[in-house]
Amino acid sequence: MGNAIYKRIAKCRICGNKNLVKYLNLGKTPLANRLLGPQDTDKQEEKFPLEVMYCKNCSLSQLSILVSPRVLFSYYPYRSSISSAFRKHCAEMSNKISGTLKTKPNGLIVDIASNDGCLLQEFKKNNFRTLGIEPAKNLAKIAEENGIDTVNSFWNGETAEKIIPIHGKAQVIIATNVLAHVDNLNKFMAAVGILLRDDGLFIVEVPYLYDLISKNEFDTIYHEHLSYFLVKPLQKLYNDHGFTIVNIEKYPIHGGTIRVYASKKSPGRENPGKSVSNFLNFEQNEGMYSLKTYNKLDDRVKKIKKDLLKALKNLKGKGKKIAAYGASAKGSTLLNYCGIDNGLISFIVDDTPEKQNHLAPGSKIKIVDASYMEKNKPDYLLLLAWNFAKEIMEKTSKIYGKPVRYIIPVPKVKIQ
Repeated sequence: MGNAIYKRIAKCRICGNKNLVKYLNLGKTPLANRLLGPQDTDKQEEKFPLEVMYCKNCSLSQLSILVSPRVLFSYYPYRSSISSAFRKHCAEMSNKISGTLKTKPNGLIVDIASNDGCLLQEFKKNNFRTLGIEPAKNLAKIAEENGIDTVNSFWNGETAEKIIPIHGKAQVIIATNVLAHVDNLNKFMAAVGILLRDDGLFIVEVPYLYDLISKNEFDTIYHEHLSYFLVKPLQKLYNDHGFTIVNIEKYPIHGGTIRVYASKKSPGRENPGKSVSNFLNFEQNEGMYSLKTYNKLDDRVKKIKKDLLKALKNLKGKGKKIAAYGASAKGSTLLNYCGIDNGLISFIVDDTPEKQNHLAPGSKIKIVDASYMEKNKPDYLLLLAWNFAKEIMEKTSKIYGKPVRYIIPVPKVKIQ
């Protein structure tokens, strides 16, 4: 990439096909996690194209550009452990892998892009040796302070080779919500092959593209999310690197996620599990391998923009105070695509200390903690982190003497 901050992508990162078709253009937006200081109200931010392309060969969706990973991930303000819903998901995942899959205690569990160590904390409770790989210095430091041994590095073959003499090979390698961030998936998979034991498990969680399309989750598209997955392109990627998908499960977290279990191919382990064909048939029947399905998304997204702006302006015209909850990356996409700024939204509440006392990128809306909202109670809350709507509603309803109304933007604008 040289000194360029971003470059155009001309071919599919899984199959190499150049027959890519753009089906969604969200305009130019700033980087979703590049927060501004409180003094940056007049700062001119760099904005980048946010467009999604469909591969007519393997059905992968991917962004049209790649922003340098060192710009995106050397410092990262998202902390996994802030959400109680995600912590619960991690605990359930650890218990399932520890129990159902009969993994051996004291085996090494490696978590790629381990964030603040939230998932590995749960594995430690189940007596596993744990190791996190985390490129963001601020998050690796937090994980270490919480007792999670963490390598502050990007994941690649060199990192994998360095781990083996110190920790041995991994019994389980986990990558939750990271595959979408990876440009060179082939190098990523090759590194997994180096570190994983021959009898080990590789477990990935990725947002499921079917949910994005069917539920209009356009705001889950931002520059850190390079790829948007179905099972079909994942199966090709795994086959190309000598892995067999043995099971796939669906979970509601993050708007719809699939967990993919894979092992290295060996005698008796060449054939994919029954769930793979079930998902492939489902994708085929739902039109996920047809460009027509994707082309319909643009009109639905434009309607959300129109309806949301109309609702906010109507409420503002009636003298209502509107705030937002969750200074999430998806919130940044929503605000910037819809052209919502601090003239419509008074402030954004977020529980992550690293985000507080900053301004949201593009919209310049101030980000505050919950105590600020208690003193400046809004009439309406726009739920930017709608994937945690239940958790947010339970939390915020407790601090109000009067009921607050909630605006949920996805899959369609709803006020409740």
